[in-house]
This record gives sequence, structure tokens and C-alpha cells, in this order.
Amino acid sequence: TKRKIRPVFITIDPERDDTEIVNEYVKEFHPRLLGLTGTKEQIKKITRLFRVYFSKTSESDEDYLIDHSIISYLVDPEGNFVKFFGKNSTANDMAMEMKRFVDNWKNTHKNY
Repeated sequence: TKRKIRPVFITIDPERDDTEIVNEYVKEFHPRLLGLTGTKEQIKKITRLFRVYFSKTSESDEDYLIDHSIISYLVDPEGNFVKFFGKNSTANDMAMEMKRFVDNWKNTHKNY
């Protein structure tokens, strides 16, 4: 079968975002987008691993804000960090970098 890149979204607010909420949220973006949540400790661990900044601001019934870094990560099929894309990366830049990586990966991992 032909493997495809799998986009993943991980919530930074597991106290609010349970599995159902995350699954509904990711439907708004892409059919293959995988939404993940976890315990507060699991989210703390993954955000530290990827150096994600986030901070809850004041919360009310009308307003809910979390200040956070805006970064997308490219991770290889074995779970290793490859590259990050900041908020100024264009869709074209990201697509070109991902294509370059995928082509290189295919050439060096023939039996994967």
C-alpha cells in the first residue's frame, strides 16, 4: 500500500479537550488529521519534548484564550523530529520541504 503523511493535532488543554471535543475539532481541518489528547502530565511531557510554549489567559463564559507557540513539526515514520515550520512558513514552503524529505526517505529506506 502507498503510505501517506498523517497530520496530527495534540491539544494543549486536556482538562477541557476530551477525545470527543478533539475529534470534532480536527474534522474542521482535514479528513486524515488525527486528534490526540491525554492526561495533564502526558501533555506536559510532549510539550516539553517539542518545546511548545503555552499559557492559559483569563477564562470566562464568553472568552477562552490560550497563548501558544504556532509551530508545525515534521516527524519521520520512526517518530524522529525532522524539521519545524513556524507561523511564517507558507503552505508552498512546507509542501516543498515535505516532498524533499519524503523523496529522500524513500531513497534511503527501500524496505520500509
